[in-house]
Amino acid sequence: MRRTPFRSGGRRVGAAVGWIAASSALLGSAAAQVAPVVLPHAAGQQALAVRIDAGGITARACPAAAACAPDGGKVLAVPPEVAPLLGGARVVPVTLADGRRLAKIEAPVAATPAGAAATALGAGGGSWVMLLAAPLAGKGTEPVILWSGWTGVSTGEHGEGRSDAVVVEPLGSGSRVLVGQLRDDVTICGRPALVGASEVDPRTMTLLKGASFQNLPLEERRAASKVAAERREADAAAPAFRLLRPTAASSAVGKRFAEIADGDPKTAWSEGKVGAGRGEFVSLSSADEVGITGLGLRIKPTEAVEGGAAPRTLFVATPDRLFQVSLPEDAWLKETAGYEVKLPEEIRASCIAVVLDDAYAPRGAPAGAGDRGAPSGPEVRVTIAEITARTAFDGQGPAALVGALAGGGERARAAAALLARGGPEAVEAAIAGYDKLDPAGRQLAAGVIDTAPCAVQIPFFTARLASGAAAAPRPTSGAAAAAQGRAARAAPPEPDPELHHARDRIRRCGRAAAPALAEIVKGGAAAARVAAARELALVAPAEAIPALLDALAGVRGATRRELRAALALAARSERAADVVEEEVQLDRLRARPEEAQLDLLRALGPSLGRVKGGGAAFQALSSAASAPFERRYLLQAPAAALARAGEAPAEAYLRASLRKDADAHVRLRAAEVAADVPALAPDLLAAASDPEVRVREAAIVALSRAVSAGAKLPAGAPAALAARLASDPWTFIRGSAALAIGAIPATPAGDRALVGALADRAPEVRRNALDGLGAHRAVAHIEAVRDRAEDKEEDVEVRARAILALGAMCDASSVDLWTRLALRAKAPMGERDQRLGSAALAALGAVHPADLPARLKPLLDKDTPHGLRETARAALSAAPQCRR
Repeated sequence: MRRTPFRSGGRRVGAAVGWIAASSALLGSAAAQVAPVVLPHAAGQQALAVRIDAGGITARACPAAAACAPDGGKVLAVPPEVAPLLGGARVVPVTLADGRRLAKIEAPVAATPAGAAATALGAGGGSWVMLLAAPLAGKGTEPVILWSGWTGVSTGEHGEGRSDAVVVEPLGSGSRVLVGQLRDDVTICGRPALVGASEVDPRTMTLLKGASFQNLPLEERRAASKVAAERREADAAAPAFRLLRPTAASSAVGKRFAEIADGDPKTAWSEGKVGAGRGEFVSLSSADEVGITGLGLRIKPTEAVEGGAAPRTLFVATPDRLFQVSLPEDAWLKETAGYEVKLPEEIRASCIAVVLDDAYAPRGAPAGAGDRGAPSGPEVRVTIAEITARTAFDGQGPAALVGALAGGGERARAAAALLARGGPEAVEAAIAGYDKLDPAGRQLAAGVIDTAPCAVQIPFFTARLASGAAAAPRPTSGAAAAAQGRAARAAPPEPDPELHHARDRIRRCGRAAAPALAEIVKGGAAAARVAAARELALVAPAEAIPALLDALAGVRGATRRELRAALALAARSERAADVVEEEVQLDRLRARPEEAQLDLLRALGPSLGRVKGGGAAFQALSSAASAPFERRYLLQAPAAALARAGEAPAEAYLRASLRKDADAHVRLRAAEVAADVPALAPDLLAAASDPEVRVREAAIVALSRAVSAGAKLPAGAPAALAARLASDPWTFIRGSAALAIGAIPATPAGDRALVGALADRAPEVRRNALDGLGAHRAVAHIEAVRDRAEDKEEDVEVRARAILALGAMCDASSVDLWTRLALRAKAPMGERDQRLGSAALAALGAVHPADLPARLKPLLDKDTPHGLRETARAALSAAPQCRR
């Protein structure tokens, strides 16, 4: 089972706390102690008496010959947040290996009622610990505090948390006491590990740094699978890529733990603790897609290691397995020997850790205690030069691994995982073999290429973007295009995963992709230029503007429109503001073709008025005598943008275009854009009588928009619109006039014009007139509206609009009619009954008579069509719009 840190009471507490506490429980009762605790004298150490009460911790050291009690002893200071915890504290006597003693005082947060301490530390979890000892004989009379602090309370961000820990490790005779840290980022493949440990030295009763500790629990070590390493006379075939990557170590000489798997026999990892280093470890990341069948070991590096020694046994850990590996001989005596560890079964893991156990003593080093000859002495450094994972791909080169990506199966994913850890050589092979793979293999190869720096990725992915865009279906024309459009709406095409991935990587690389994208924009195929232009505008808008302006020269049709859209996207980015300002300066602007100048002003859109020099650039283009039609037409939108910003010349230009331009198309375009310039409302009103029908329509629609946006209504506007509504020969003009009258504030003349339009021969005009009367709540004309609603010969949509208008007018006298129409929709004779029924329900919801639930009850039955039932429920829940 994977061991991971867990949270408790808002503080992260290492899983090791459980077994650390268990080892302490062997040495004393967990119950709070009231009576004093006395640690008798030992050889060379005085006695110690400790008492914990409401006054705090009192301790007294006593000479060997005297009886010892805490009375008259020293009161030991504790932090303010600890004082409330002392009621639940305990004193655990600990006997060290040589018979000397110390007291472990532990005050757990969880044992304290809610109070000041709980508030300060969180609701439970962690303990405050003090290690207290009597001084050695002849070393004074004051008790010695070896260490104090919080244990099991993590500080730091999640994944980087650290907490102090105190470990009491039982030995064959006595115990050893260590103080160290538990770190979220340094574990034995998820198992908590004590690092940076210091050990209580019984000889001096002080904490000595650089202690080793076997973090693997005894039960797990006993259950580990036993594996014997075999010496190989010749080096085994080196794998193409190193699967294992060192990520952390408990200690390392010079912090060079990465050298255990760097492929260089000269370098090595040497544990950095005094003695045999039992328990010191290195954690290495792996890829769980790749099955590991064994391990290759080289113990002694070719370069000398001071105090170097070979391991006798070591452990190999994964998150859920543990193997004990024994070496057949002292590998330090074999200059170039390598060893093979064949695992009993293939393992797949994202983490592998090497944990030292016993070691061989180097020549001249004294043997340590015990019957296994573990070396001791500060000069001993247990060392491993290299560890290598053995897989089914050993001996295969990068090209072969790329070929194995085909199909995308389990073996392909394993090959991809190896390639992803293979560096530049692997990326180069993936790029070279990409086009030979099937789609599943290309997807895996793209993942390998993703590991490369942007400088390597960009040429590849921009090329994929260009080729993918060029291969995409191009729109056709005529009936075929219409059929294609209908098919696309019925079933949208699946996105090309390669194209999507290429775009994603380009966007991740950002501005670094600009030069490559600009090259495609400059000289690629049409579809590729469009795709690259979009990406360039997104990732590097400042670089995109000059590139796109250059590319627009000589391009026509759909490609030009797409490039201009990309230019607009880039030009409106704040990141491109300085470049835009440079491009609109007259000397730079005039150096470009006229069409490019126009494209730039158009691309800036509404932001043109905020660009320094934009007005001057516009005047340079608009002031030329005998300007051609295309230029005049295209300048209308930039003129409107500048006029909104207060540029008087632009406003004058737009007004002249609207009133005087000889070409109706220019006047129409001027009318369309003038809606956003309030000062031109009178000119729009004049254009509503333009001799060209499309200009009149555009002016009427723009006038409605202008008034809706807050523009002041020009004098005579209702009368002018009423005249259009009454006499214009074109139906769509009369319909637009009716809409415009309905959009502007109500006037008696305007409402009379709308009522007159109820006799118009065109249903469209009558519908729009009814909408206007409803919007104005023209109750003075309610009878005329009611006539339209009740006329069974009337167009059904006209009747529906009349019903909605009556609802807006709060016509309570029509409630019965609406109820009949709504109920008829439950079993309709056709679309007429359905449309009138839905309109009637909307009107009933607006008026909301008191008996509305009873009226609509039949429509709530299960046999009512679902859509109608939901419409009835909406009417019932609608907020009333009329006073009763």
